[in-house]
Amino acid sequence: MGEFINYKITTSDAILEKAFAIARRDGIDGLTVRKLAKECKIAVGSVYNYFPNKDAVVSACRSLFWREVLKDQEKLIRPGMRFTDFLTQYYAFLSVRLSKDDNSWLGVMDHQTMRDMQNLFGEVLAQDDRISGSIWNLELTPDNFTEHVCANLWALLQAGERDCRFYIYLLEHLLYER
Repeated sequence: MGEFINYKITTSDAILEKAFAIARRDGIDGLTVRKLAKECKIAVGSVYNYFPNKDAVVSACRSLFWREVLKDQEKLIRPGMRFTDFLTQYYAFLSVRLSKDDNSWLGVMDHQTMRDMQNLFGEVLAQDDRISGSIWNLELTPDNFTEHVCANLWALLQAGERDCRFYIYLLEHLLYER
């Protein structure tokens, strides 16, 4: 016979909390509905009363993870800060936050979180009065520039690079007149 399962009533928040704990412990790829149901002590089918499918559980975990990781990102902004100094601090901030988890989380950032990050980068870029406005044109706009920066910082993180000094060096040569 199978294991006894306690069919108690629970909430979607309680299930999400268990799912998130599993994902943090086993990696987002290690999260299964069967494992979640077992840890919640509910039937597998009961999970689907709260989440329509595994993708919905993973999506909720992903959003929760990135909200937790990025909750303090605005604290990195200082008045008068150079954009490249902000990026250096931001990269270190993400590296420290992500070092506690496996790299599978890097592949599951949702579009809204990436857009929020790009908007934050855009705000800092706009506040940096050392950047000559003459560098922007139809091909190189602040929006596509911040999109490029986010994508490249993300690639560096996924590659396991400890710092982003070389990339920052390139950006400084582009942004700041010498």
